[in-house]
Amino acid sequence: MAFQNPAQNFAEQRLNLGDLVTLSPHSTFLVRSDSSYPEAGIMQGSVLAIDRAITPQHRHIIVAEVEGELVLRRLLINPVSALQELRGDETITLLDESQELPVWGVVAYALTDVAGLGFHHPPDE
Repeated sequence: MAFQNPAQNFAEQRLNLGDLVTLSPHSTFLVRSDSSYPEAGIMQGSVLAIDRAITPQHRHIIVAEVEGELVLRRLLINPVSALQELRGDETITLLDESQELPVWGVVAYALTDVAGLGFHHPPDE
C-alpha cells in the first residue's frame, strides 16, 4: 500500500527575493552590520537594506546621523522625539524638537546568515 504525498496539493514555486521585498535601486542601500543587536534581529555581518525614501515612523530602526557618524538606533516619536540604543541598557537620547530628525534612512530588511555559511559574492560576469 502506497502513501500519498502530504504536499501533493501544494504547487512548488521557487522563492525570489525580488518578489518578496521592494528594493528601489534609487533609494535603497545594502550595508553589512558591524555590530550585533539580537533584540532587533540584527547580527554582526547581517546585510541591511536601508531605504532613504521610507518616511520614518515611531519605533522604526533607522540609520541616524549622531555627532557626524552614522549609527543604528530605534526612533521614538511619542511622547517626544528620541533615539534609543539597540542594545545594553537601551539608553534614550532626547532630540531637540526645533531641529529636523537626524534620519539618514530606515532599515527596511535585515538578512542574517543563520547557518554561519557566509554571504557569497556573485560570480564575475
